[in-house]
Amino acid sequence: MSVEAPPAPPTPAAPPRRLLRGVLIGVAISVVFVIVAIVVYAVTRPPEREADFLSPTSGSPAGSRALVEVLRDQGVDVEPATTLAEVRAVGSDSAATTLLVYDAYLVLGAGQRGDLFEVADHIVVLDPIDAELEDFAPGVVYAGDGFPDTYPVDCDLPAAGKAEAVSGLPFLYDIEDADAEVTGCFKADDGLYSVVHTRTRGSDVTIVGISPAFTNSEILDAGNAAFALNLLGEHETLIWYRPDLSELESGEIPTAANLTPPWVTPLVLLLLLLGLAAAIWRGRRVGPLVTERLPVVVRANETMEGRARLYERAGAREHALDSLRIGAIARLALLCGLPRRATVDEVVSAVAALTGRTPDELTELLTDRIPANDGSLVELSDQLLLLEAEVTRVVRER
Repeated sequence: MSVEAPPAPPTPAAPPRRLLRGVLIGVAISVVFVIVAIVVYAVTRPPEREADFLSPTSGSPAGSRALVEVLRDQGVDVEPATTLAEVRAVGSDSAATTLLVYDAYLVLGAGQRGDLFEVADHIVVLDPIDAELEDFAPGVVYAGDGFPDTYPVDCDLPAAGKAEAVSGLPFLYDIEDADAEVTGCFKADDGLYSVVHTRTRGSDVTIVGISPAFTNSEILDAGNAAFALNLLGEHETLIWYRPDLSELESGEIPTAANLTPPWVTPLVLLLLLLGLAAAIWRGRRVGPLVTERLPVVVRANETMEGRARLYERAGAREHALDSLRIGAIARLALLCGLPRRATVDEVVSAVAALTGRTPDELTELLTDRIPANDGSLVELSDQLLLLEAEVTRVVRER
């Protein structure tokens, strides 16, 4: 008959030190998540183009004021423009005009790009990709970025021939599927070009993928200055067109809400509702918490039978045998008067001395033998019980 222990006193509240440690751990985890998010964003975000990159009025390393001032000294009328209306307002003869186009924000539409062919007979397009190439140089394909290097001239384009070589980090273009009139210059090792010249809609179009050569910081490298001055100073008037966001054909600047598909918002709301429902479902409590009288008395045979059923259901024959042997060795050590930390060899020697059995026989029984089936396991269990009974009898008779 078991006697229940008196009710245990209520558990004391967590000490302030433990609470503070939990708060600090939470803050540390949050900081780690923020740092990881910042690193992932910095690594995966697309490279941003500086606001004054290739600006004709900027004296920063990324600007192009040095090139523009030299062109003006050579008698070229350089007209900066940020809108299509300003480009048309120049009013120069198209045959005597060069139009430089750098659409940093990719805001121009096909119709706006088509209107540019009426402004100038020579159009220089800096770093175009995708739809820009389709309109300005059909058949030319953007093939990715190259490596910073010096590229020698390898074509008969006059501006390129006078430069002999250019240097910088280029965009590369594939002209394999372009028209026969297309000429590629400054070839990379993989057969791609950083400068392409073609004729589109009756106008000369030069695709320049090595635009950093026109900046203040790189204009003096290799033959960059000669290439830029000869390419852009060919005619009396140069329109330096860098369209801003007001040139969007839609008339509005795209935002996250504009670019988000209509099904995203309902899906996010549904996920939030499901998360709330799951939190309520998993976090509910059935009545108030109650204290339980301890210790709870569980009969040894119930525990043994329960574990035996679990071992049988899982087919864990060897695991069950290990439990039986560990218990038997511990009890044999206690009967032989050995300390709790006695090794199996010490137990085997002590039992052999008491019972007269050989150490090999005991070692096989206590550690080595592996039952092939459940019947062998039961037989081995019985032999362990017999060994314990034998040792108990010998110890009592002494």
